[in-house]
Amino acid sequence: MRILFLEASSGQVVGGSLTGMLHLIGGLDQSVYEPIVILYEEKPVINALKMQGIRVRVFSKRRLPKENALQDHPSYIKAKSYSLVARIARNLRAAFTFVFETLPAALRLSRLFKEERADMVHVCNGFRGNMDAIVAARICGIPCLVHSKGFDKHSFVERLFAPGVAASVCMTRAIEDHCRSQGISPPEYNVVYDGLDLQEFKPSRHRNDVREELGIDPAAPVVGVVGNIQEWKGQLVLLQAMAALRRKHPDAIALIVGGVHRSGMAYAEKLQRFIRDNHLEGSVIMTGARDDVSDLMSAMDVVAHTSVRREPFGRVIIEGMAVGRPVVATRAGGVPEFVHDGEDGLLVNAGDARELAEVLDRLFTDGRLRESLSAGALRAVREFSVEHHVAEMTAIYDRIAKRFGIRDHTLRKLDEAVGTPA
Repeated sequence: MRILFLEASSGQVVGGSLTGMLHLIGGLDQSVYEPIVILYEEKPVINALKMQGIRVRVFSKRRLPKENALQDHPSYIKAKSYSLVARIARNLRAAFTFVFETLPAALRLSRLFKEERADMVHVCNGFRGNMDAIVAARICGIPCLVHSKGFDKHSFVERLFAPGVAASVCMTRAIEDHCRSQGISPPEYNVVYDGLDLQEFKPSRHRNDVREELGIDPAAPVVGVVGNIQEWKGQLVLLQAMAALRRKHPDAIALIVGGVHRSGMAYAEKLQRFIRDNHLEGSVIMTGARDDVSDLMSAMDVVAHTSVRREPFGRVIIEGMAVGRPVVATRAGGVPEFVHDGEDGLLVNAGDARELAEVLDRLFTDGRLRESLSAGALRAVREFSVEHHVAEMTAIYDRIAKRFGIRDHTLRKLDEAVGTPA
């Protein structure tokens, strides 16, 4: 079965959506499923995919500007304060975007889909982020699986096209509830948590070696946050907690691991200013983008998840669990579905630096609590193996293939793979 995977993220970084797709593709039986990847910008993962024999194409999408000349005008702002006017404005914007951005992109994508002779399309950024591909699949008569990984704001356009897709997969129940509340009605909903290659995601270096590289004392308490530098990821909350925490733990170190997202340049500068203004230069290390995240996490005593908005899932949480580190995460979005407060992690309110500082103080001073949470994390993370994730996803692929009567020779290969007579 030839499956086209579309990942439309931009910003010159590799985020959780793309990482989840890569884990899924890496776990597929390529004698049964032939993945082809379409990205919307050049990404550093392209060479690695090609080395695996996976075909990659880069689609250049022409995007309309998000800003408009009226948005800062007082009259425009006042008019949008009225719910009816705001709703009309949103609908007009959605219609304009569909006609002048989505539809032209869909027509170009449909030619690409035909060239690749796709049996199925798997879009990885939800109904709103992948509407051009959803329309292209409809034009080509190809079943389309929509993977929703965020709390998108949906318009009448998404509601109109949702019933025509093959199926929806949501990363968490929270995302499914959100989509349903906004009137998104695909033929079926599925909740499939992302997976992690638990054998691959292991530290390759001793924690003290990593600390020596970073200039951190082996005995210093270390908390780290991993993620692209963007305001909603909340790295500032950790810095604010550190400013309070260092009164009790003057030798504590905060690691901020991640590249700067294109939309996060100003936020990165804000972080740097906070560090200078609060004299945290010796207490904070910003590593930039790294490909040795498991090693860095192994050098931490605590992994912090600090998103200030609802987190759809939080891959870094299960990564922290996988290396046996106690995790502090925000109790919003999909996180409480799999982080059980006091058992395999601790939950705090999003954006509450004081509460975060108090919890970090507890963890830094209570070795038994750290050990208990670490043991719980290692037990809980087994449910997030990539093998489990791939099995759930391929079951959905197979069900769609049978429903849509995808080519007979493809179905025979599927039957052979599960040992069923053709």
